[in-house]
Amino acid sequence: MSWPRRHHWQAEGLRLRRQPLAWMAFSALFLVLLASAIAVGLDARAWRAAAAQDAAVFTAQRAQAAQRLQPPGPANAIATYQLGRGELGGTRMPVRAGLALGVQRLDVLPARLKASLDSRHVDARDPGPLRNPLLTESGLPGLPAMVALLVPLVALLLCAGWLQEEREQGRLGLLRVQSTHGMAPLLIAALGWRLLGLWAVTAAATLPALALDPGASLAVAMQWLGALAAFCAPWVLLGGLLSCLPGSGATAMLAALGLWLALTFAVPAGLLLLAEQQAPTPSRLQSIVAIRAAQHDSEEREQALAQAWYAAHPEIAAQLPAVWPASFAVRALDQDLALEPLSVERAESRIAQAELLSRWSWLSPGLALVLIGEVLAGTDVHSHVRYLAQVEAFEQRWRDFLLPAVMARQGLSAAQLAALPRPGPVAAP
Repeated sequence: MSWPRRHHWQAEGLRLRRQPLAWMAFSALFLVLLASAIAVGLDARAWRAAAAQDAAVFTAQRAQAAQRLQPPGPANAIATYQLGRGELGGTRMPVRAGLALGVQRLDVLPARLKASLDSRHVDARDPGPLRNPLLTESGLPGLPAMVALLVPLVALLLCAGWLQEEREQGRLGLLRVQSTHGMAPLLIAALGWRLLGLWAVTAAATLPALALDPGASLAVAMQWLGALAAFCAPWVLLGGLLSCLPGSGATAMLAALGLWLALTFAVPAGLLLLAEQQAPTPSRLQSIVAIRAAQHDSEEREQALAQAWYAAHPEIAAQLPAVWPASFAVRALDQDLALEPLSVERAESRIAQAELLSRWSWLSPGLALVLIGEVLAGTDVHSHVRYLAQVEAFEQRWRDFLLPAVMARQGLSAAQLAALPRPGPVAAP
């Protein structure tokens, strides 16, 4: 007596619930992803808490700077110059509602730049605390990366050898007899339950990351759930296709492992190599040579640069020959002007590489999921390039305000300090 089709789903669901391997795999996946989600959720909460304190920190630092100001004169010009190089010009990269899905990028990207009277392009030292260079360069895996690594393994473990196992256990003939519509409905029901279970476990384990982030929204949560469904489906389907191949279950699992390695590691590496070839970034050696050339040229023309600045600002009485800090300030302007083409080339190269990776990311479901997480978090390449442009615009206002006081060798007054420019809170687009 054959089973009606509606009973296929009931039978396969019951079999999956009675499978110890499925419970162990789902439990391990849930615990690991939950630990990762809690960690990134707390990191996102800490970032937003620090961002909320930026206004209070700026006010406190400005009050401290006011105490260091002196009567107008060369000493006060030096104090103003030091103020212009300090932390009052600090900025913070704007993020989006899904910060927890890409917060790890903030440990790798320059996300806390500051406007300065010095050249940021020449002095590339990180003003923050000392960190492990290895972790700073590589970054710890974020939540989307953990999902991209672990979920395919569980999906392939549960799906890749399903039909082979039935045949090896002697149950395949019985299944064929019980279904009048062939094996397709049974296979669809088995894969459907596995897809539903995989998606539910992954969603339940990762949503706490957004719940811990006070800036998260329901819209981001829904987008993330949709991205998880789109990510889990190909791996379950690939596992089902592998289970249909002739051979043993061990052969299917070995093929599944090779497929996981190829799509998770080899394809992204190949795409990254292709992106670097299509849109190469300026080499480190090229950057060093350009920086040294800009430094040498500005040092050679120091007095000429100061004279040109005073000529362009006739409202400021010329103080020639220029001495420190005025001589250093005009050097920084000239160095930034000389290095601007290199910065523009680097930004254009990053954008071109990101667009190529995004266009071909469908070849690697894991890469696509990580890129989606970065976009939802506001830590993707396009967002960071926009942040760099915002820093450049703020730094121009910063210098326009402070530089005349330094070049006049008088410094700022307390009343002028109250009008010190500061970057307003900018939301990521």
